[in-house]
Amino acid sequence: MYNNLDIAFLGGLFPKEKEAEILKNSIGSIQNAANNLQWELVRGLDANLEKPVKIFNSLFIGSFPKRYKKMTIDTYNFSHFLGNSEDINVGFLNLPGIKNFSRYRSLKLYLKKWALSKTNKKKVIIAYAMTATFTHLLEYVKKVNGDVKTCLIVPDLPQYMNLSSGRNKIYNSLKNIEIKHINSNMKYIDSYVLLTKYMGQKLNVSVPSVVVEGVSTNLFEGIKHIPPKEGIKTVLYSGGLNERYGIVNLVRAFEKLPEENFRLIICGSGESEEVIQKASNRDKRIIFKGLLKREEVLQLQKSSTILVNPRANNEEYTKYSFPSKIMEYLSSGTPVIAYKLDGMPEEYNDYIYPIKDGFDGLFITLKQVLSKEEQELYNKGQKAMEFVLTQKNSEKQTNKILKMVNGL
Repeated sequence: MYNNLDIAFLGGLFPKEKEAEILKNSIGSIQNAANNLQWELVRGLDANLEKPVKIFNSLFIGSFPKRYKKMTIDTYNFSHFLGNSEDINVGFLNLPGIKNFSRYRSLKLYLKKWALSKTNKKKVIIAYAMTATFTHLLEYVKKVNGDVKTCLIVPDLPQYMNLSSGRNKIYNSLKNIEIKHINSNMKYIDSYVLLTKYMGQKLNVSVPSVVVEGVSTNLFEGIKHIPPKEGIKTVLYSGGLNERYGIVNLVRAFEKLPEENFRLIICGSGESEEVIQKASNRDKRIIFKGLLKREEVLQLQKSSTILVNPRANNEEYTKYSFPSKIMEYLSSGTPVIAYKLDGMPEEYNDYIYPIKDGFDGLFITLKQVLSKEEQELYNKGQKAMEFVLTQKNSEKQTNKILKMVNGL
């Protein structure tokens, strides 16, 4: 227990009582991975602290009107820990070009009050995501009270946050401006939580940092394995459908498999939807389900023969990311095939079926793994699940963070 710490968490998670409303108002995909990781971090922090963290929240949602149905987001209080926490969701004007400025102005008022409040404990603010808004807020807090220690969680580097092929010159110019603002704010950050060791090198981090590649989840508690029809073997991909994630290569590799009892199930949204739909039309073994409810995705993950992450280790950005999909997949107990990414610690190699190198590597690996005995696949999945649930759970992973900030 770190009883000498007063922790505030600055993030953009979905309060449980508002989650249905957020889903209803969202247009297209939502940030499930970011939401889940933030909640796991909060749970871990609470488990290691004398009292729950205080959450200052600003929803990570799309802008009105294209990505979200509401133009104004309300401010309201909520409690994430059995009524014993005093959290606040801070509202903002949800318009493109304005929302981030509105976020900043709204949040700073509440953060100032917290930063100046009296306590005999060490104040630490932990912010989730390397955005200009949040790094600017960390600067503001330090200027309000220089004794407050700041910690930034970096799930992605800003230049790699959007990997779709539709990025244009305007987007790239705005992103470069944002990165310059972030760089100017970094001198106010006392510590970092990084997803890979290479992130620290890229950012030239000279203050304390710790690598926390992700947190295993208990999302699958209560979800039963429902086996496919006798003789059917299913491969599942769930997530973003950007070509750079390897989804098109997965479809092409699967189409080469001649077995009639194999099925490829794809769920999610993104730029490659049309390609996937066309493949589904010509090959009835490919089932495209589109964007599903979270519970449906988890049920599919729990019940498939294998799960696949087709993101190849062929671009620089793989050094700076640990796909949240991997941690979620491993937590399901279903065996996983994936490329060995530079950002993935070697300790994970024993718990996945690595995709072979070469042009036909994905095709060959799919064929080999799907031919394995059911008992071997089951054992592989259970071994991986035990590893992440015992060694990468929220309490253990956040203990690394608290140990670091306690020593600041």
